[in-house]
Amino acid sequence: MHEDLLSIVEKALKWGALDAKVIRTQDIATAEWVRLKCRYGCPNYGRRLDCPPNTPDSELMRRLLGEFHRAIILKLARLPQYRAELSGIVHKVERELLLNQFYRALAFGAGSCGLCVAECVREPGRCPHPHNIRPAAEGAGVDWFQTLKNNGWELRIAQDKGESPPSYSLVLVD
Repeated sequence: MHEDLLSIVEKALKWGALDAKVIRTQDIATAEWVRLKCRYGCPNYGRRLDCPPNTPDSELMRRLLGEFHRAIILKLARLPQYRAELSGIVHKVERELLLNQFYRALAFGAGSCGLCVAECVREPGRCPHPHNIRPAAEGAGVDWFQTLKNNGWELRIAQDKGESPPSYSLVLVD
């Protein structure tokens, strides 16, 4: 069922992903509480183009997931600041899928893009990095805790400020 994507998963690992897995989109959980956590808990809410309220909402994400059958989850190292080479893995996977005739490939990042460190322009068409920006999956309502559990992985909450658990990104395939 997923053999046609194994070479792309292998490339993601070679590019620096900690792990990657092909999953069924029906195993991706969405929930309204996730967007509320963004709104009432994240300093980037309303301040970044790839964060709510500028991202697809949970209902749109549920409809979008219904249009796809498979996705690739990417487990990435979380860094204290933006690093293009790690975020770039998501873009490379999306591009590799496109080059392999998966023309509907659509990437969702993890958290805000962070390229414009000082201030995000927050306006489509004015972003200086339009090819690098993708909406945050959690901003679109993806419940990473349940999604990872549904797919045999675990996400745990950091116990202290010095701890940096991995981040996760999603690329919808077909």
